[in-house]
This record gives sequence, structure tokens and C-alpha cells, in this order.
Amino acid sequence: MSEAYELFGCGTDELYTIAVSGFGYDTDADLVAYWETHGINFRGISQDGGSGPIASTYNIGAYPTYILIAPNHDIVEQDMWPISNTTTFVNYFEGNGLTQAPCPDMAADFSVDAFDICEGGTANFTDESEGAIISWNWTFEGGNPATSTDPNPSVTYDAAGTYYVELTVTDGLETLSTLMEDYIETFEYPVVTQEDFGLVCVQWAPIELTGGLPEGGEYSGDYVTDGMFDPAAAGVGDHVITYTYANEAGCESYVEEILTVDACTGVDENAANSVKVYPNPTTDMINVKAASLMNSIQVFNHLGQLVLEKEVNANTTQIGTSEFKSGLYSIRLKTDNGYILKSVVVK
Repeated sequence: MSEAYELFGCGTDELYTIAVSGFGYDTDADLVAYWETHGINFRGISQDGGSGPIASTYNIGAYPTYILIAPNHDIVEQDMWPISNTTTFVNYFEGNGLTQAPCPDMAADFSVDAFDICEGGTANFTDESEGAIISWNWTFEGGNPATSTDPNPSVTYDAAGTYYVELTVTDGLETLSTLMEDYIETFEYPVVTQEDFGLVCVQWAPIELTGGLPEGGEYSGDYVTDGMFDPAAAGVGDHVITYTYANEAGCESYVEEILTVDACTGVDENAANSVKVYPNPTTDMINVKAASLMNSIQVFNHLGQLVLEKEVNANTTQIGTSEFKSGLYSIRLKTDNGYILKSVVVK
């Protein structure tokens, strides 16, 4: 025969069976004792020890003999005699053209569904080892669990850091290990803050939402579109605005802040009248003069976008408008007496 038959181990259950017939061993225990005495470690026929059952099951007309039986119970070779131990078994097989199938090359290898995860996240590992592996031993630095014997374990990483993973596999004969340094990196969630939105009047055009840190996040909420909030559509009252930011690893945090839309009718009329904005209309410069101390000035265009903001700490100031596009602008002044709103047209 030229076909190769797997006769020994390699971590698989698909081994060929050596059946013994005709030696006066009429029980399984006797048969096992015979094999042990001769150092033969092949698997015997389950529940078929003894001369009679083997002969009748496989229709053997003459014995004593040895028989090589395939996993599907086909007889591959019979009438092999005399053979006294494991060594002569191998020699006899090879002399009859039966060779031991080579065990497949072994390799310890694995993959993971995500190398970069957020703290508290889970990484799912997949064994990709080669060979007839029968056991797995994993070590996960910084992971929970820290070790596992599952072929494809899932591991949670609670703290930010960079961690190694090690896998040891065996086929029952050979043991191999693979260590991957700095294999998993776990990132912290970003700290996200939002400044107070300040005064927003119901009659304003849509305003640009700002003040979220780190910069580069996104605003969401009712009456928010592309980072713009529409006070007129929202109406007077409190509205929840959410600012969400995700770092480069995809770890996402958010903060919620109340934006209050005011009717803006409660400003003392005398205080409003005490502020002069001129010339109006203007082209290059706006002069602002107030009876009380001004703390800051913000200028919004007709879309509600903030185009200028500066600290003042004085009763008078000037605002250059030469770079402004033509249109209507709202000026919001913060004074010791509260907020005062003025409008100006830039030609």
C-alpha cells in the first residue's frame, strides 16, 4: 500500500485501531493488560475485547492475528503476526507499505477584533494556531480575566494602558508559545466641558453654539442644526444642548448644558437708552459709549454667528467693521447692570 495512515497521536481522536484476536483474552481488562505489558499505547476496539467478539465482528477466519482498523471500521490490514511490541508494530507496518502520516506543523498564533479600545471595553480573541491543538493557555496583561483556557476568549480592559498578550498551545506532544508585546492599547474617555451659553434672546436669528472643549465635537438637541441653535423656533424657556466629543481612538464622552432663551424684555429701558452706538449705519468703525462700565462686547451677524468678541472694562470702546460683510449685526454688551442689546447696520 502507498497510502499513509496516521498511527500515532498528533492531538487528534481520529487514530487507527490495532485489534488483537486469538490470545485467550476474553475480557476488556485482559486485553488492556496485554497491551500494557507489551508497551503498546494504541487504542483498542471499544467494548470489543477478546477473541470471539473481534473475530465475529470483523469476519476473521483465522487467528491469532493483529488487525489495523480505520476510524470508519474498515479493515486496512490484517493477519499481521508475529508482533510483540510497539517497535515491531511500526516496522511491520512500514514493511507492508503502511507509513505514519506526518503530524502537521505547529504554530501558536491569534488575532483580535480591536487593538485599540476604550477603558472598560472588551477585546475578542480568535485562535489561529496551526496543528492539532488540544489545549490553550492565554495570559492577558491588564485584562479581566488575566488568564484563560478557552480557544477564543473575550477579555475586558478596565484601565488605560498598553498590554501584552501571550498564547501557549500544545498538541499533546509539542508545546509552543507566542508573546505579543504592546498588543492591546486601552484609552481613557475624554473629559468634556461646556461653557455657559449666556444670554440668548428669542427674537435672535439662529446662533452658532460655541464653548465646548475639547474643540472639534458636535452639538445636538432640539432646534440644533449643524451647530446652529434657532431661538425663535425653540421659544422662551430652558433647552438641553448636548456637546459630544470623541478622541482619535473613538472613545466618546458628552456633557449636557441648559441654554435659556429669554424674552429680553426685562432690561431696564433707561439702562438700554444709556448706551449709544454710532454711527448707525456705519462702514468702517462703530463707537460704543455706555453710562456704566462695560465688561465685554459680542457682535453677531444676521445668522447668529459670533463674529467678534472682546473684553472691555471701560465706558467707551470702538469696533472696527471694515472686514464685516454688509448686513444687520447684533451687539451684546455685558455691563455691571446686566446685558444690553443693540443693533447696527454695516454698509
